[in-house]
Amino acid sequence: MTIHQAEHQLCSSLEKIYDSVEARAITQMAMEHLTGMRSSERRLQATATLSSEKEQQWQTMQTALLEHQPIQYVTGKAWFYNMELMVNNAVLIPRPETEELVQWILEEEQPKRTQASILDIGTGSGCIPIALKKNWPAANVFGLDVSANALAIAQQNASTQQTPVQWLQASILEPAQWPAQVFDIIVSNPPYIPQQESEQLDKNVTDWEPHLALFVPDNNPLLFYNAIADFAKTHLQPSGSLYFECHQHYVKQVLKALQEKGFTAVQKTDMFGNERMVKAKPSPPPLPTGRGA
Repeated sequence: MTIHQAEHQLCSSLEKIYDSVEARAITQMAMEHLTGMRSSERRLQATATLSSEKEQQWQTMQTALLEHQPIQYVTGKAWFYNMELMVNNAVLIPRPETEELVQWILEEEQPKRTQASILDIGTGSGCIPIALKKNWPAANVFGLDVSANALAIAQQNASTQQTPVQWLQASILEPAQWPAQVFDIIVSNPPYIPQQESEQLDKNVTDWEPHLALFVPDNNPLLFYNAIADFAKTHLQPSGSLYFECHQHYVKQVLKALQEKGFTAVQKTDMFGNERMVKAKPSPPPLPTGRGA
């Protein structure tokens, strides 16, 4: 089988379960991973024959992709904020919207502070704290997750990126497990998809990505936002900031919940115009009421 034949056959197969644009994009990533060559290089080598080992690898990849396995899990890598990170189905695949959250934090906070203590809650692959540490070396950065398997991936990514991040295993839903530190910045992209919405998601999400990191009970969609806000009330500096990525249909509810818990909050739209990010700060104490004459 030649490189051209392998690429054409894979794309044709994927068009049975994806639209043509997505099938082509997945094929490009798969073939670059298989051959180590970019598209222009593969065109020059189109008639080159794949070795038996590469052909077997191609077959394994095609089988996995036709089972709706995300290409990032097939290749074991995903790009985030100009970094190649290792991923598997113990962690969510990093999304471009989360890159915007990192960018917002750096733009808002870095000019104000020489140093900062930062905690990412529900860190998964470690993409958020690693990106923050890599672009803000003076910051003291922590990543927290309930999953030991996720933290193992995060630790490996931090090592590969040569970014010293401190990792904590705990459930933010259990106050007895909360870390003792107080932070300047707390950030989270927590689980926020109500379970009833799972039927609307693509199979490559529901069949492969970790449900622990995706879903919340239908009757409590703000479960993690409320818990993290409660944590921030005692673990965020008075001058600190709290950042969230949110479900676009629940941003207003998140803002209201934060305000009720004593925070001043604002929202920000993502690149697609969806209301997806929130920044909150502890509200200043009320001014003392003066006495009349």
